[in-house]
Amino acid sequence: MLTRLLYAFLKARPYKKSLVKYRSHKIRAEIADTFAKQMIGLMYRERIGNNEGMLFPLLISGRTAASVTMLNMKFGIDIVWIGEKHLIVDIARNARPSSSIFGRTYSPKAKAKYVLELKAGAASKMGIRLGERVAF
Repeated sequence: MLTRLLYAFLKARPYKKSLVKYRSHKIRAEIADTFAKQMIGLMYRERIGNNEGMLFPLLISGRTAASVTMLNMKFGIDIVWIGEKHLIVDIARNARPSSSIFGRTYSPKAKAKYVLELKAGAASKMGIRLGERVAF
């Protein structure tokens, strides 16, 4: 209930946006730049469009800080973890939502400074690979 109220509060305020570039692909990303926005993420949304995403700039680099739990999500996503030098350090394809607080947590295999969430299947469609650079 508290997260739904927070979602309604955040929805009424526009998110900053950034253009994330990977090779020739351009992704319009909302920036989750506060603790509240990062906690809510894509919760309660009905969908995410093609070439859309959410970018999470983390306060500290790490594996735990970059973990993603998909509680109250309505669709699957691809999770792209990006290191401090904007290099892709890990990818989770087609991560599935959870209806329980004890659901699966997705964590990168290496330290990440940013998390980019995309529509499920987008990472494969764009050919996103480890070690490649992302610009934003």
